[in-house]
Amino acid sequence: MRLAYGKPLIFMCKANAYGHGMREVAPCVPAKAYGVATAEEGALLRSYVSAPILVTAPRISNIPLIAESDLIPLVGEESYVCALAGAKVVKRCHIKADSGMHRSGISSPKKCYEAATLLAEGGVTVEGICTHYKDASKDTVLSQNARFDECVQAVRSALFARGQSVLPYTHVTSSGAALAARYDAIRVGLSAYGYENERRTGRRLTSAMEVFSEILNVKRLRKGDTLGYEGAFIADRPLTACTVLGGYADGMDRRDVGGEVIVKGRRARIAAVCMDTFEVVSDAVDFCVGDRVIILSDEINAQEIAIRRGSIPYEVLVGFDTPRAERRYD
Repeated sequence: MRLAYGKPLIFMCKANAYGHGMREVAPCVPAKAYGVATAEEGALLRSYVSAPILVTAPRISNIPLIAESDLIPLVGEESYVCALAGAKVVKRCHIKADSGMHRSGISSPKKCYEAATLLAEGGVTVEGICTHYKDASKDTVLSQNARFDECVQAVRSALFARGQSVLPYTHVTSSGAALAARYDAIRVGLSAYGYENERRTGRRLTSAMEVFSEILNVKRLRKGDTLGYEGAFIADRPLTACTVLGGYADGMDRRDVGGEVIVKGRRARIAAVCMDTFEVVSDAVDFCVGDRVIILSDEINAQEIAIRRGSIPYEVLVGFDTPRAERRYD
């Protein structure tokens, strides 16, 4: 699978493939490599795919598991460099350079040079070097590229000096894909699941996830009737009210009150949210027990839900990854 810019894809499938189901999704996406957050996720993914698996948040305590599962840690902390080089059990790694996000990563070209040297002396092959953009603005990406280039040159110089003939490839996040096309590969996360910044790209992707439920109960409210604990909703006119399966234990959120779902092609307002169910109200009179309720789709996508929650699509998607959800894949 390749991006529009012709670059190999590093497919991020951490957090159970952003809530979509790593076991089902990852084997269907051919990629240069796969990305997870933890060694535990990587060990699980290793049973589904044979391609390289990058671990973006490795822990020193999990170095044995990384070695056992043939995972590739992204090394972005000096004490981890020392631990990895000293353990002499992990064959390969990537160096993560901090070019400006300041979340993790080795902070300067000089320190990148020192890290590459120590890793090479410890028998660890540095196969790649990467960074993460803090946002997708042109100025940010260009300034981070400049800093990253210095780190890349430092790492390659250190490895060349120690006889590593195959120099590490470079990869960055897809946030600034057009300006990142100069690098060897692009890591793709949220956009692989159907979301990106429409204002920046001028296009809207197709959401990979849809969430449905069904009506458990239908009743008529009179003006003044209430719904939910402590009368959270008070009807201002006669309304149809429906209890829908799924509450805040299933990915709904109390901040969804006032938002909408779709029933029989019409939008209905969310009036209250409990642990296992939520209430919707409508002027419609033809809703029935068993009717399908569309919670998330292309028509009401994770971006719309995130805006009403004051959140982001990432949090919305992983929130629906709950044990009680029944998964279906087309």
